[in-house]
Amino acid sequence: MGRIITVGALLVAMVAAAWWMLTPQQAQRGQRPPTAVNLAPSIERDLVDQVEAVGTSRAAQAVVVLAEVPGRVAEIHFQQGQQVKRGQLLVSLDDRNARATLARSEAEFQRAQDDFRRGQQLVERRAISESEVDTFRTALDSARADRDAARANLNDHSIRAPFAGVVGLRQVDGGAYLQTGDAITTLDNLGHIEVDFQVPERYLARLSVGQSVSASNDAFPDTAFQGAITHLDSRVNSNSRSLTARARLNNPGDRMLPGQFLRITVQLAQRAALLVPEQAIITQGAQSYVFTVDAQQQAVRHPVTLGGRRDGWVEITSGLTGQPDVIVNGHSRLGSGQPVNVIDNPDALLPGQRALLEHTPDPANGPGAAA
Repeated sequence: MGRIITVGALLVAMVAAAWWMLTPQQAQRGQRPPTAVNLAPSIERDLVDQVEAVGTSRAAQAVVVLAEVPGRVAEIHFQQGQQVKRGQLLVSLDDRNARATLARSEAEFQRAQDDFRRGQQLVERRAISESEVDTFRTALDSARADRDAARANLNDHSIRAPFAGVVGLRQVDGGAYLQTGDAITTLDNLGHIEVDFQVPERYLARLSVGQSVSASNDAFPDTAFQGAITHLDSRVNSNSRSLTARARLNNPGDRMLPGQFLRITVQLAQRAALLVPEQAIITQGAQSYVFTVDAQQQAVRHPVTLGGRRDGWVEITSGLTGQPDVIVNGHSRLGSGQPVNVIDNPDALLPGQRALLEHTPDPANGPGAAA
């Protein structure tokens, strides 16, 4: 009996020893090792609230040059694509008949003027009545009107540029007979470009004449054409619920041409914003998160609300206070409270992101744009 008890006690002691030796190892084996992560700072920079639209460019001044009187083209004085000044002669029409008509009307005017003067002298001597003088006055006025019309008709045979600009393709040839209203060429003032675009009505209270506008086109991928809003329509379109705005853009070198497709960006307001790198954002459904690291080297998850964007950074409008460092790599399967091992990685940020990180805010420099 004593031997049986001794053997049983020995077995219990052996099981207890094995449990004591194995339990710490199993507990240690079940603990998740720290996750390697990279950190990047959050920063405060200026953002510009903006609205984007599209439009079609057109010259600030643009006309189709037309023949105002019928006539045969005597001479063409311009080259296609030429820069011309205001009042510069473009086309001369055969004006021989117009000159003859003007000479005849001037002679008629001179005779009517002489008759009126003699009538005034005679009425003073009571040789004729006042009614006869009135007849001379009427004849003089009629002759003057005929003379002025003949002068205008002669001037219309010389077709001139109504403003400075660039002429387009020639649509007539020398010797061609033109009717009134026939097109000769186009004339565009390309020093400035105008564009109309639609802005949703929810931005109505934030729009005003003079606001800065930039425009881009695929033909000039590295160029932003700057300008400002010059006019706002007086009505909101009831179908699209949008307001038409008109902007004038600078066109250095006359590079942009009328009819080009433009992407328009209107700057609404400037404000300071808290930004984190885009790769710090984890989105699950409708909720976005960022992770920070606490003093115990554990991950802390923060539900955040996102705002605008700038150069690879995202605005945090709520959910993050101060300017803490945030996890940018290694957080795809991370949970709040899990241990982390912070590893320094200079390549955790993209070059464009590092440029904004190193940028010192300066009111004289242009702020970034919020989406």
